Amino acid sequence: MNHSFIMKKRICAMIVALLYFLASPAGLGQSMNAGISQISFIDVGQGDAALIQDPNGTDILIDGGPDSAGQTVVNYVHGHTDGNLEEVIVTHADADHSAGIVTLLEDPTISIGRIYYNGYAGSTQTWSDLVSLAGSRGIPMEPAQFPAEYTWGEIKAYILNPVGGLANPDQNDASVVARIDYQNNEFLFTGDISSEVEADVVARQTPVAADVLKVAHHGSASSSSAAFLAAVHPVEGVISVGQNNSYGHPAPETLARLASAGVEVWRTDQRGTIVVTSDGTRVVFPDIAGANLVCGAKLWF
Repeated sequence: MNHSFIMKKRICAMIVALLYFLASPAGLGQSMNAGISQISFIDVGQGDAALIQDPNGTDILIDGGPDSAGQTVVNYVHGHTDGNLEEVIVTHADADHSAGIVTLLEDPTISIGRIYYNGYAGSTQTWSDLVSLAGSRGIPMEPAQFPAEYTWGEIKAYILNPVGGLANPDQNDASVVARIDYQNNEFLFTGDISSEVEADVVARQTPVAADVLKVAHHGSASSSSAAFLAAVHPVEGVISVGQNNSYGHPAPETLARLASAGVEVWRTDQRGTIVVTSDGTRVVFPDIAGANLVCGAKLWF
């Protein structure tokens, strides 16, 4: 057995324990009742899915990934919640974001309180199935459009896109863009919007600054403009993307723009599911309990 490897793992474990203590309310000299919020960027391959959880049991799912990952999302929800999703957001109708929601709806043991969508119906069988299943289960579907604001438990959500009244918009550009706030930490979810819509969002002069950016459109070259990154000014960026995908995501030029903006990038194709925790002031990023991330923790303030 490699004793140097064992020693390295022991040292890593001690570092991990220290980082968790420093990031915890106890380590920060705060009350243990301060609470920890968690966001899991679920590895669904070429698609998006993220589970947001506040300290008191409010569970919010943004997108469900493609059909091939539907059961992965179902299993994750079963393994990390009580089976009750208070809110589900489908950013847009494209199957790599919506098909996994169909699988969720087909599982009667998972309760869904409400489904938000962009207000613009999709034209695919996947979308028809989603709407039909939601209707048969009595789950309301409501448009989430700028400038709506929501409070879900201890989570605040500010909808920055799309606007209402668009005539047959492109589904990607009509993606629901939501800034999710937990106390003083902000997380920006951007769906698959292009740089043109990024500019529209910034021009609306609503707050877009965020600690963590869910990079738009799986790191496509047509998104994450330098101007948008300057406005958001994230410390970290998450790219939800499949391994060896046929689209060339994430694009080298997008990665270069993120690097130039000083954004540290975390990719599901390289890291698997990425879990971010927040005490409302500080963030531990990502989940350093993962075996492939031992000594890969980042604690930032």
